[in-house]
Amino acid sequence: MSLEPVTRYESEAGARIYRIQVRVFPMLVANVYLVIAGDYVALVDTGSGLGESDDHIRSGIEQIRDEWGEQLGWSDIKRIVVTHGHVDHYGGLGVVRDQTSAPVAVHELDWRVLTNHEERLVLSSRAISSFLWRAGVSEAHHASLMGMYGWSKGLFRSVEVETMLHDGDLLDDLMLVHHTPGHCPGQVCLQIGDVLLSADHVLAHTSPHMAPESITPSTGLRHYLESLRSIAAVPNIRLTLGGHEEPIYDLYGRIAQIEESHKHKLDRLLAACVEPHTINELARAIYPDVASYNILLALEEVGAHVEYLDQHGALAIANLDEVAADEHAAPQYRRL
Repeated sequence: MSLEPVTRYESEAGARIYRIQVRVFPMLVANVYLVIAGDYVALVDTGSGLGESDDHIRSGIEQIRDEWGEQLGWSDIKRIVVTHGHVDHYGGLGVVRDQTSAPVAVHELDWRVLTNHEERLVLSSRAISSFLWRAGVSEAHHASLMGMYGWSKGLFRSVEVETMLHDGDLLDDLMLVHHTPGHCPGQVCLQIGDVLLSADHVLAHTSPHMAPESITPSTGLRHYLESLRSIAAVPNIRLTLGGHEEPIYDLYGRIAQIEESHKHKLDRLLAACVEPHTINELARAIYPDVASYNILLALEEVGAHVEYLDQHGALAIANLDEVAADEHAAPQYRRL
C-alpha cells in the first residue's frame, strides 16, 4: 500500500488545503491536512507516532515547501487540531509539539484522552474487558484481545491542550466545527467554506468502525446515524476530505450509501437472531475470516449493531435467568 504524493485542494474563498498521507499502522494509511489561509497555518491531525508516521509528516511539509512553493516551516504553524481521540489521529502529537508551540484544539468529549491519557486508558480498558465478557469470548481469547487493545495506546503520554472545541465554534475565524459523535465521542468535522474535513465520520469507501455505547458514552450506532443526518443537512459542500481514503465529491450520496450499509448489517443480524446467539457467535458468523486485531473490531462492530437493535426493541435476551444468576454469563439475543 504505497503513499500518494502531497495533493493540494482549495476552498471557494481560496484557503489552500494540502493532504499528506502517512502510514499510521503497517496496513493503514491516514490523511493529515495542512490548511493555509493568508499567514495562518493549521495542522489537522498528527498521525499515530508509530513507525514512519512522524517522518511522513516531516517529508510532507518539505514537499509543500519545495514542490508547491509555500514558504513555511514548523514555526509557521499557528494551530494543531485533533479531529478525534483515536491513536491514528493523535498519536504523533508529542513529536509535533517538540517542533512547534502551536496551541492544540480538540472537542471537549475527547479532551481527557489527550490531557489525562493514562486515566482514560485504564478506564477504557476496563470497559472493553467487561464488554468482551458480555460478548461471550473465552478466557484465553479475552486475554489475547486485551493485549492487542492496549499495545499502541500505552506508548502515548498526556499533553497539554489549550483549546476545547464545541459544536458550532468558528475556530480561528476559519473552520466551522461540527460535532459528530458516534465513531468517537469527540469526533468533529471541520467546514472551510465549501470544503468539509470529515475526519473518520464520512469516508470514501469504508463505513467507519462502530463500537457499542456501553463501552464509551457518545459512541455507538444511534449517535452515529444522528450525526450522519446532521452533516447531510449542511448545504453546498462541494468537496469532502476524509481522515483516510480518497476525496468525496458527492457527500450526500455517500451518506446515503453508508446509511444503507448499516441497514443491511442490521437486517443480517436480525435474520441471524431467529435463534439465540451471543455477540461472539454473531461476530464469527458475520465476519468469519477476520484475524488478529480485526477480531476485536468485528466484536465491537456487531456489538454496536446488536445494541442499536436492543435499544429499538427488536431483540430480547433468551437466557435472562442465566444472566440474572451469573454475572459472567453472556446474553444470548433473539429477535422479537
